Amino acid sequence: MPETRRSPVLVGRASQLADLRELVLDQNIRLLTVTGGAGVGKSRLAATAVRNAESRFISVDLAETSEGEQAWGTILDALGRPAEPHATPPGPDAVAARIGVEPMILLADNCDLVARDLAAGLSAVLVRCPGLTVVATSRHALDLYQEVLYLVPPLSIASDGSEASPAAQLLWNCVETRFRDAAIAADRSQLEQIAAELDGVPVGLELAATAVGRLGAERTLDRIRSGQQLPPSPFVDVPSRHRSIRACVEWALSDLDEMGLFVLLHVAASSVLTDLEEVLLLSGERGDPIAGKLAELVDRSLLDHSVAENGHYTYAISGFTRSFCRQLLFEDRVLAKRVRFRRAEGLRLLAREITRLLAEPDGRAEALRLIDRWLPDIVATVRYLIDHDAYRDAIELLSELEDVWIERGLLADAEAIVATLMAAVDSGAHPPTLMAAGRELLGRWALRSGRFEDAKRLLAPVVSARNTDTRRTDPGLVHRAGRALAQVHHETGKPQRARTLLARFPSAAASPAEQPVAALMEAVIGLGDVPLEDDETWSALRDHAAALPRRRDRLTVLNTLGRTLLRARSPHRALEVFHLVLRTPEPVMSLLEMVTALEGCARAYDAAGVEYSEQTHRLSAATHWIRASCSLSRIAGNSADPAVSTIGAVLDIDEAIAYALSIPLLSRADLGSPLLSRLTKRQLETALLVAEGMTNRMIANRLGIAEWTVVNHLRQVMTRLDCPSRLHVALVIERETQQPA
Repeated sequence: MPETRRSPVLVGRASQLADLRELVLDQNIRLLTVTGGAGVGKSRLAATAVRNAESRFISVDLAETSEGEQAWGTILDALGRPAEPHATPPGPDAVAARIGVEPMILLADNCDLVARDLAAGLSAVLVRCPGLTVVATSRHALDLYQEVLYLVPPLSIASDGSEASPAAQLLWNCVETRFRDAAIAADRSQLEQIAAELDGVPVGLELAATAVGRLGAERTLDRIRSGQQLPPSPFVDVPSRHRSIRACVEWALSDLDEMGLFVLLHVAASSVLTDLEEVLLLSGERGDPIAGKLAELVDRSLLDHSVAENGHYTYAISGFTRSFCRQLLFEDRVLAKRVRFRRAEGLRLLAREITRLLAEPDGRAEALRLIDRWLPDIVATVRYLIDHDAYRDAIELLSELEDVWIERGLLADAEAIVATLMAAVDSGAHPPTLMAAGRELLGRWALRSGRFEDAKRLLAPVVSARNTDTRRTDPGLVHRAGRALAQVHHETGKPQRARTLLARFPSAAASPAEQPVAALMEAVIGLGDVPLEDDETWSALRDHAAALPRRRDRLTVLNTLGRTLLRARSPHRALEVFHLVLRTPEPVMSLLEMVTALEGCARAYDAAGVEYSEQTHRLSAATHWIRASCSLSRIAGNSADPAVSTIGAVLDIDEAIAYALSIPLLSRADLGSPLLSRLTKRQLETALLVAEGMTNRMIANRLGIAEWTVVNHLRQVMTRLDCPSRLHVALVIERETQQPA
């Protein structure tokens, strides 16, 4: 039969006990307030220190008192109230008269509910009783001038590896003394996790010990993390306020107003330290009220605070108080939903701030700090919104943080989250607009990362004429998708389809903020794939794009222009545009655009001929490695170049950019005949073989393609070279190939 007794040992408190004894015996200290969070062990520690002080002491428990007169009466009863019928009524004067000038220590335990009332008269009592030392325990200070505060911290949850942490040791002792078999079966790592979740608060550990004995360590840990109540304390001598985590914290919170509770729940929802500016940003509130509530929560020992390097107050919440907040939200689903959605809105404000900072060179450091601090909370909030069918809010938050996903190599993960969201939308009775919004977001990301076929597959259903519900309820979304799809058709060599879509979704119908970029993109798409005879048209577009104020818009339009020039068989012009992108300061701020420009450079050198094969191979290998190492979505067919094994790879974005900019730009002389540059590589091969006198069948055998494909290529050659017959093709080829380079 296991022993059924509580462990009386103050585990891990030797240092605090010695400190308190020294303070109690200090003749210069008349009022010592032992403070700290709920359940941290203030009463037990103070009582032990006073009991060993070798001085007369009186202990008074004020936990059940709620007003000043009642508190003074309780103290007077402990001192021995006079029996005279006309004695002084309970109050500071009566207590002072009863104590007199004799040396005494008064332990006023659990003063929380009457601290303000006691403070009003305690100062006078200390003046009239020169031998009196008052030791009070309270979650907040009495706010007297002569008061000395001693903060009792939770038990340490740090372990040196060979021995359990003090918090885990107390948990083990409590389990072992009542449930010996459970202690033997408990996994040490799980006990350490439970101790960490409760932040080493002794009352929480004692309650967890009962749960471990009855449910096991793993289920206890799950209950704490999910916000479910633990089994109440089984000991009859434990006060009701210590029988559960919620009762322990709520005991002194009866006068905490709604805003104070909201701020507490808001901070508890975060897994990181929070400074005042971030609380204001995330809560959407400005001004003094939030700051005042944070100060009140610190005063009530519900939050801890310190001063950060930037001079801001930084706030943290104990695991014990966080467990209380979890239980509160678990039991009140309406409150939980309100807090969560208010927090999601705050995180959207934070996302916009991060996006704004990322777009500014001077703001990048602050943006990265915010990303590193809040990214886990943001991701958790997105998943919460999806789990609770708030798909529109989730899509908007994902969209706001587009640059963050790219910055931290999480674009593929974000796309997977959107795909999960769309699957949930597709399986339920949700408006088509939600599915369209998800498709538009994924399509835009695919377009930005160069996966044009994926973008086409995603965007086409949004633009479809059959999608009447979405067109009616969210015309702006359809307009954006239509213009993006036009760009996809342009990028995939279908200029007529692109122009048709632009006629349906003109730049003039875009929002005022989007119109300048939309009009410029419209002009770029209008170039088509026809070789340009002059430099004026494309250079004017280049200059207009370079003048766009927003960095992402500027680089996106320039890269689109560069790819357009490549398809127009002007790689020398395209290379100039890509170099302009690569010369942008702080290239890591626009990683995806930089990789796109490097890929464009590789294609430009590939079009220039075999003499630039080394440059082509190096840049291709570099972009493949960068996409893989930064978890950027890969373009279909863009695999590692086997030639890199003999040439060597450029494996860093800055190094790759420096290498690309060090290669000389191309000129017309590098490209051969301007007339023949109108032909694709396969068309030029066909034309050269025609000039050699080969038949269609012979050409098909030589190139390993179907004969009808040769016929199609030849028709294109005749159209582009303005030749009415095969003979004219042969004559043009002979003339152009004999020209000096």
